[in-house]
Amino acid sequence: MTDPIADYLTRLRNAIKANHRVVEIPASNIKKEMTRILHEKGYILNYKFVEDGPQGTIKIALKYDPVNKVNSIKNLKRISTPGLRKYVGYREMPRVLNGLGIAILSTSKGIMKMSRIGNSPISVPSGVNIDVKDNVVTVKGPKGELKQNIDSSINVELKDGELLVSRKNEQKQTKAFHGLYRSLINNMIIGVTDGYEKQLELVGVGFRASNTGNTLELSLGYSHPIYLVLPPEITIETKSERNQNPIITVKSIDKQLIGQVCAKIRSLRKPEPYKGKGVKFVGEHIRRKAGKAAAK
Repeated sequence: MTDPIADYLTRLRNAIKANHRVVEIPASNIKKEMTRILHEKGYILNYKFVEDGPQGTIKIALKYDPVNKVNSIKNLKRISTPGLRKYVGYREMPRVLNGLGIAILSTSKGIMKMSRIGNSPISVPSGVNIDVKDNVVTVKGPKGELKQNIDSSINVELKDGELLVSRKNEQKQTKAFHGLYRSLINNMIIGVTDGYEKQLELVGVGFRASNTGNTLELSLGYSHPIYLVLPPEITIETKSERNQNPIITVKSIDKQLIGQVCAKIRSLRKPEPYKGKGVKFVGEHIRRKAGKAAAK
């Protein structure tokens, strides 16, 4: 295959035109990253990486509107081709559908997405109350209450059941704050309505996990157990079944806090690259290294 990106886009277009629910695409690193971005932005329903052979396969569940059956992806267009590369500076980043679409760019640091997410309105579900006072946004919902300080250069306005985030000037730092605070407020709304959940898996002989309330006890192959007292905003559950790796389930309404707690637990014994022994997220892919015997 001389042009894997063109093959990826063509398979998606053909599946959408045929109203298929699932499309299978030969995998590659750049295709996997593009798929993650499409799922993160809500353009596809779900995806799965299947390791079946030397290349592997990406299974993508397409997303359709439940009422009119229209696909979430309206148009796919490739700008840069192998025969005609197009390079842009950061000041010429493309703006898709006036900020309602996304542009995926390949850089020296890997795949990057430009979505102008700050311009997208936030839908406020019923049962959620939002108050903006003295540069502090307070979000109350069925699961709790969260607060976020925002910079004075950012405006937050509730109008017709939608939250609009705008900036007062066009300075570089203000543009960075624009998308940041829009994402933080959106995460708060999701947190107080649905909440967040992450699962960690302990991979290793004799590794154990148990909890008493918010005190987590871990046995990770060291000479002593590790005790970790978690914040009261965190709910934790541990599960140990016969012939199964112990699972730690962490729940919270605060996305930043749950990410910080999980990163702390994972840092106590990071997965090593040979057998994957350590603490990892459920479903996390660990890039393995070949041992000396395998390398010969």
